[in-house]
Amino acid sequence: MPLKDRLSKIGKYLEDGVSNVAYKSENLIEVSKLNMAISSEEKMVDDICRKIGKKIYNDYKEKKVTDKSLINKCEEIEAIEKDINALKKKLMKLKDKKACKKCGAEMDRGASFCPKCGKEQ
Repeated sequence: MPLKDRLSKIGKYLEDGVSNVAYKSENLIEVSKLNMAISSEEKMVDDICRKIGKKIYNDYKEKKVTDKSLINKCEEIEAIEKDINALKKKLMKLKDKKACKKCGAEMDRGASFCPKCGKEQ
């Protein structure tokens, strides 16, 4: 096979390879963009669901929820919140701190006023 034909085949092979790499790169960029768009949309759905849940829980606290399954889930949240508050109290005690009576901000145990809201303690 003449050298010219060999070089032509090598050139064609390299050209095809470069085209293939370019196509795959463009494809990868498009896949990344689509994945980011999907992720963004899913986050918006999650945010809306969280807001719906908070609305339902606030309605539950105001005795506006009548659906038994929702009431059960809200009661679960209440129990968890009680556990969280107990843990926070233990943490404050270990840190020798107290929580503001008005806003709940952490402060020194001997503070007379809240550094965040100014409420007298």
